[in-house]
This record gives sequence, structure tokens and C-alpha cells, in this order.
Amino acid sequence: MGVVDSPTQSIGVVGAYFAKTQLSEWIPADIAGQLPSQHRHIWVRLNGTNSNEGSSWQATCRDCLCHCQLTASSSGAEHSCIDQDGHHFHGSFSSLPNSLGECSGSTRCCKCGLSVTGTLHAPVLMPEVVQSLERARLLLHSHHPTQGTRDLVGTIGTLYKMTKNACNGDIRPIKTDSEKPRKLLKFDPPCIRLLEEGLGFQLRLQTEYHPPADPGVRLGRARDELALIAGRLQRKLPESERVAVFLLEYEGERLLRWLGAHAYGRRQQQAGLAILAGSGTAVDDAYRRLGVPEDASDAVVAWAYRRQVEEDPETGGPLAQRRYDCLSTISAVRTSSDELLGLVDSERDRGLVASAAVHAACAALFGDAHLDVSAVDSDTLREVFLARLNDTHKTEARMELAAHLAILACAKRDQRLEDYAAEVKLGIETQVVEKINTWVQLPIGLANIGNTCYLNCMLQCLFSILPIRNAVLRFGDKVTWNEACELGRRDSGRVLTEDEVRTALKFVALLRTLFESLVEKRVEAWSATLASRPSGGHPLAAGSPRFPVVTPDRELADMLLTTPSVQSSSLQRSGFQQQDVDECMAQCVSLLGHALPPSSDNSSWIEQLLAGHLEITTTEGSSPTKEPPTKEAFVNLSLNLPTAASADINECLEAFFAPTEVTSDSRVRSSRILDAPPVLCIQVQRVQFDMAKMQAFKINSHLRLRSQISLTRFTGFDRGGDSRLEELRMKLESIDRRLATLALPASNDCDVLGALDRVQSFMDGVGRWAELDAAQQLLVALPQTPDFVMETARNISLQTQSLSSILGDSKRQWDLERRETANEINSIYETVEVDSMAYTLHAVFIHSGMTPEFGHYWIYVRDYDRGQRAVRWLKFNDSYVTVVDESEIFNTSGVEEPANPYYLVYARTLDVDGIVDLGV
Repeated sequence: MGVVDSPTQSIGVVGAYFAKTQLSEWIPADIAGQLPSQHRHIWVRLNGTNSNEGSSWQATCRDCLCHCQLTASSSGAEHSCIDQDGHHFHGSFSSLPNSLGECSGSTRCCKCGLSVTGTLHAPVLMPEVVQSLERARLLLHSHHPTQGTRDLVGTIGTLYKMTKNACNGDIRPIKTDSEKPRKLLKFDPPCIRLLEEGLGFQLRLQTEYHPPADPGVRLGRARDELALIAGRLQRKLPESERVAVFLLEYEGERLLRWLGAHAYGRRQQQAGLAILAGSGTAVDDAYRRLGVPEDASDAVVAWAYRRQVEEDPETGGPLAQRRYDCLSTISAVRTSSDELLGLVDSERDRGLVASAAVHAACAALFGDAHLDVSAVDSDTLREVFLARLNDTHKTEARMELAAHLAILACAKRDQRLEDYAAEVKLGIETQVVEKINTWVQLPIGLANIGNTCYLNCMLQCLFSILPIRNAVLRFGDKVTWNEACELGRRDSGRVLTEDEVRTALKFVALLRTLFESLVEKRVEAWSATLASRPSGGHPLAAGSPRFPVVTPDRELADMLLTTPSVQSSSLQRSGFQQQDVDECMAQCVSLLGHALPPSSDNSSWIEQLLAGHLEITTTEGSSPTKEPPTKEAFVNLSLNLPTAASADINECLEAFFAPTEVTSDSRVRSSRILDAPPVLCIQVQRVQFDMAKMQAFKINSHLRLRSQISLTRFTGFDRGGDSRLEELRMKLESIDRRLATLALPASNDCDVLGALDRVQSFMDGVGRWAELDAAQQLLVALPQTPDFVMETARNISLQTQSLSSILGDSKRQWDLERRETANEINSIYETVEVDSMAYTLHAVFIHSGMTPEFGHYWIYVRDYDRGQRAVRWLKFNDSYVTVVDESEIFNTSGVEEPANPYYLVYARTLDVDGIVDLGV
């Protein structure tokens, strides 16, 4: 940074950048060599100390103990700028200490005039001295790091009490030969160095450490630094062991609020960002040059750039070129930044070209990235371009060469050459087949507009269901939907009100807009891929995937995220309270149903597509009850997970349809499928409620999914066809019980076989030890002779070896039987006859999180290319859409994980091509 006399004399920075980056990198020169090269201050203060309010703010770095104090020229708790975009600071902060031993600096906002002065004190306790003590204590307990931390906190805490007493006038010495001080401090070289160099204690009479005669400010600061060190270290200990006086409060956000810089726009967590190997330094420099924090939104980056342009409007100078290079670099790595890309293009229209783009173009056409293009005449440039163009026949490569030519023409400010490059580009584009290649151009992601990841999953799933997508896109034809708002449609026996119908129609209209955007954006992305290199030809953008994104309408989201006062009961499932995706899907189905025209039987194609029916019977003993069977509609099957660590989707289905006792008088409830829908939704009941703790919890058991399932065996009450499966399952359980007997009680690191091997190895060692001369001399004085010890060790070793061999043979046989049994069960599940009850997995909703209250959703969707007859799986993670290996979906590890299937969508195999599709 430069001087502060005039705003134009130094590069301006956003207020948040000043707080988050400049101050965190302000390090005194005399301790810089003792800190890691990437050290950044983390500002903290001790819990209970004076809060930062009014015109001053102060805090200490948690790691290096540098102390910073800022003073603002205005009073008040916050110092916001009069400009709604926030402060734009210009100033300088020196790393060299002045005559008072402190670093100082100041900065001033060029818009509101707020001045902020700052001082930075190097720590009393030098980082090298503190680190030496930490290493010594942890090395002493290398086998038990937590105990090493306890020991270290005990030492620091004792030094803190000694220093605190000295500051309060207690000048009693600490005796090195006293038991308690020696136990806590150990008085090893690192501790002595901290005592003498850091705290100023002096050794007298060889056994007494006396505090400084005049404590002064220095010892008071050392006392506070010791408390901060203890607070940092005790974070590694259990909460029950943490001392309240050492608890830390973090000041980063409070500093932003004090400066009035906390409300700056920030990027969404899932926003696109692609950094190539070796590009980190260039990107860091770009943020530094524009003076914006890395988490700033695209709008803040654009504002900071425009603000610097206002302060230095010259477009042809080196400052303007460097500034534009920074903008194009940030735009290139922000893969979903349409706003920055537009600003880059508009600046290019003013004659600016990114240096990196020019270098890349020179390398592509001339093989020399550092060629001075201004020294090459336009005719030579055109000839070289044509030669390169004739060397390749690939459309993408030819389009890229045309883009390179346009960049160099712009750099040379040669309008005729620019026109020529545009003509060539247009000629190549006309040769491109107009139909989009949906296998190459992936679908479009949806922006997360605030805890809407599960909503985005459901919207992507709805878009992939062809009948729903086609019907929604037909909104406006006055036929498919009740656009005349005629009354008469019923839901649960009552007539829908006009407001309910209009709300439903509004929902379909918003959904159509979203679906149209997903289609149009995909086509645009395909065209842009063929047309030109993004971000003004910046090479960082060329090698990194860009993720075009559509932002759902807030009103559409609110319609699906807000539970209505009256819900449809005809399509609701019974049982547990609906959660997240399930609730969102039920609301969507309800709104789509409300928007349909009235009909005589009140049935709809939505119900025919998504709803099936179960027949429920209740029996008592061997005789049916008098009540006739009941018919229940469902839009999803709610499957419970077994208590085992892993389960198969087929096992969960079998448990769902298994007869269950519902009353204490032996009444049994049975169910079967009367008819199944073309699109079958399955809710995996991972969220359960603990009545003892009165709180919900999530089951993270592994669920093995199948690409094909069959519901045929659940169409009748008689499960006779499952006898072989039941026999195999019982056999598998028997084998697992036998294998479980080999586990050692209260041991996780080995089983019985491992323990026997260790015993045998140990006894062999005892036998070899007894053969040593030194051991035999020792054993002479004992009742047992060396021969007795060797013989005993040998006998135990042989017996252990025999037992281990017997158990090992048994285990190998059981493992073989288990594999064969599991393979046979797997073969039965894999063999799915293609009929009306066969289903193909289409979509998998994933919830990642250990608890139901927190986490993140994404969805896997099956994609099928009819021309290539190829199947792949796509992962829709908010803005990101990527191709993944099917092993991510069909995981057979059996290991519990926080990311697991939560909601499944299957499509009837016979109709799958007409039901689900991701094409345009």
C-alpha cells in the first residue's frame, strides 16, 4: 500500500479485505523468520475481558501472540460507510518497529473519510521459545499426545499463576527443589529458557527463581500471552478439562462488524471454483491487487474493479493492464461467474486483452508464449493462422485457433484483422451440427439459494421424469392444465377453492420457467463451448470445467418448502412424520394435482404415474377377521433399516411386506401390492426418534442398492417362492454367529486367531531368551531351571500352534461357506425377470451428515444414451453436475458412512425409455 494523503496514491481495498487479509498478514519484521511462511493472524481475546466497542478495537493473534490495536476517527459501536457498497480503504502499514518498539500504520476510506490508525506489538514471548517448550512436552509423551497436551497446559498454567502473582506484588521465589514446582515445570532447558528470556525470572542460590523486581507492562503482557497459549492448547482437551479463565473468543467477525464491513456479499459455499496446478500464486495476487477477500461475491469483485477504474481511468497504462489481468484471472477460476465474464467482455470491447490470453495465443500460433505480437505484421499473422488451421480438422481445435486470432487482433488493435477473425469464426460455426450433443454437454446445475440443496435434488429429479417435464413445458396450451381456473376438482373429498387452484397454477408456471431455463442454458452452454474460449481466452479457464447454473425462483422454493394448512390425504403416506425430500415431493405432487382440470372420476395422470395401491388384511390366528381387506394409496414405500451395520434394498422390501403384529391379542397385519406405479419412490427411514432422550437421530447403516429390483413376490400374501431365500439367509446368520465367536471380548484390534499367534510368538521369544547365558545365570538363583523354562515355553508354543491351526481351518471353511451363500443370495437378487413388476434404479438422493438436523443433499441420476446404448451416472450437487463412477452408487463395502441413500426413485423397466430422460 502507498501513502494516505490522496486516495489515488495507493491501491484501494475493500473494507473486508483490509480486515481479513491485510491485518492478518501484518507481521513485525523481527519475528517473521520464526513463523511459517503462510502464517496468518487469527485474532482472539480471553473470555470475559473488555469487549471491543466504541472507537477502538484490540486483539491478540492466537498463534504468534502479536497484539494489534486499531483506533477509528469516529465514535460508535460500528463504523459503517455512507456508501452502501462499503468502505474503500487506502493506506499503509509498516512491518518495521519504531522507536517505541511497535509497528504502526493508518488507512482512510476514500468515500466517507473514516480514518483507522493501528499499532502492532511483537509478542513478549517469542514464538521460537514457546515452540521449543511445546515440542519438548509433546516429545516426552509421544506415545500419548493428549497426555502431552495436559502436561503442557499444566506447565503454562503454572507459569501463568507465577506471573500473575508477580504482577500483583508477590515476589516470593519459586524453588526448583520443591516437589510440586518440579513436577509441574520440570525445569528442563525449554522451561528455563522461557522463564529467563521470556518472563525475566532470575536464578539465585542455584535453586530459586525470583520474579523481576519491577514487573511493569512487559510482565503484564507476558501474563496475558501465557493465558492465550493455555487457551489455544486446551482446545485439544475434552471440554470437561478446560479451564474457564483460559477460554478464547474469536474476534474476526467482530472486527468486520466494528469496521462496518461485515455485510459484504459472499460467495455461496457451492459456487464454482476451479484452480489448476501452479495457478495459486497468480490467483492470490489477483485478489490482492483488486483488494477483495477470496470469499467475496462476484458483485463485490466487480465493484472493487470498477472503483479502481474510477480512481485511475486511464485504459492504456500498465496499471490498467495489470488490473484487467487480475479481473480476468479471477473470472477464469470462478467457473460459474457470468457477472465477471460479462465485465471481462465489456472491458475487452474497450481494447483491453488479458496478458495471459495473449501469451496463450502466441504459444498456440507461433510456439513462443513471450513473442512481442506488436512486432508481427497482420499479413504474417494471418498466414501463420491459416497454416495452423489447415493442420487440423477438429471443430473444437479450429474454433480455438479462431479465438486466438481474435485475441491477437484485439491486442494489436487491428480492426480489419478482428473482422477477418470474426468471419472465420462464423464460417466454422456454420459447419457445426446444430443438434446439441447431450452426452458431451452435461445438464445444468441449480444454485443453492439458502438451505435448498434437497429442493434442488427434487427439482432435478422432476425434470428427469419425462411425463412431468413434457406436461409442465406444455403449460399455456389451455388443455393440459386448468388455466381457465374452473372449480370442481376435489381433494380428499372436498372441492378446492379458487385460491388453491390459482396457487397451483402459479406453481406450474414457475416450474415451466425453471425447466425452460434448464433446457435453454444447456443449449447455450453447448454453443459457447464450440464458439469460443471463455474469460477472454484466459488459459486458467481453458483447462477447468465451467458450471453454468440456473437460480430457482424464490417464490417457487417457498411454495415447496412451506407446508400448506390443508394437505392432500389421498397421496400421503401414513406412519412417521415426513422429512425434507419426502415432504417436498408430497407438496409438489399435491400442487401439480391441484392445477389439473376437473374430471368426473377425479383421477389424474399424476396419480397414475406416481401412485400405487396396497391391499391390507388383518388376521387373528389362522382365521381372517370379519373386516374386509382395505385398499391404501401410496406415493412412496417407507422402508425401515435393520439394526445390522449393512442391509440390502431387497431385505428392506421383504421386511416392509412381512406380516407384523399390530396388537397385543395376536392380530397380524399383512400387505401386498395391488398395482405399482410406473415411477416407484422409496423413502429410506433413516430418521428415528429416541423416546428416552426425546430427540431425533439418524441411522447411518450401509444400504446396498440394486440397479434392478422386482416386486413380483410382493403381489401376493403367500411368500412360498421366498423359501430358498429364507433358507439361505438363515444359513448366513448361522455362519455369522460362528464367526462372531472368534472375536475377543473387549478387544477391537484382533480376534482369537490373532491373539494365539501373538502368544505363540511370545513364547518362542521366551524360549530363545532362556537360552542366553545372561538369562541362565539369572535363572540359576530361582527354583526353575533354564531347561524347565525352555521346555514350558516350547510346550505352550506347540499347543497354541495346534489350537490356532484347528481354529484357522474352521474359519477358512466358514469364510468359504459364507462367500458361497452370499453369492447365491446375490445371484437371486441379481436375477430380475423383466415384467410389469421389474424396476430400474433411476435416481438416488443422498444425505450427508451424522444427525438429521444438519447436513447436505445431492442426487445421482441415471443417464442413458440411446444412440450409443451407454449408461452413466451423473451427480447433481447444487451448481455442480459431474459424471461419476457407478461404484459411488452401488457401494458394496458394508461400512457405515455419514453420506448415505435417503430417497430412491425407480422406473418400470418395460417403460423406462419413455418415463425418464435427461436429454433436451
